[in-house]
Amino acid sequence: MFAEWTFLGFLIPPLAVPVLITLGLYLLLRRVFTRLGVYHWFWQPVLVDIALYALLLWSVLALAGALPIAHSQEG
Repeated sequence: MFAEWTFLGFLIPPLAVPVLITLGLYLLLRRVFTRLGVYHWFWQPVLVDIALYALLLWSVLALAGALPIAHSQEG
């Protein structure tokens, strides 16, 4: 079980930090997509935003080692 962190007396859930990191990456990437005109190519840009955030969150959690990703056993 994950332990909560305390900050100035507040309990912070362990998922809060990766979610905030992902939010920063998402906002940066969304700004780049807007400037490049990428959203022009999609029928529903909101669905692209949701998928982008989900993929970024999965990537941040995978890089942090918080996901139980199966590793191949060689030997």
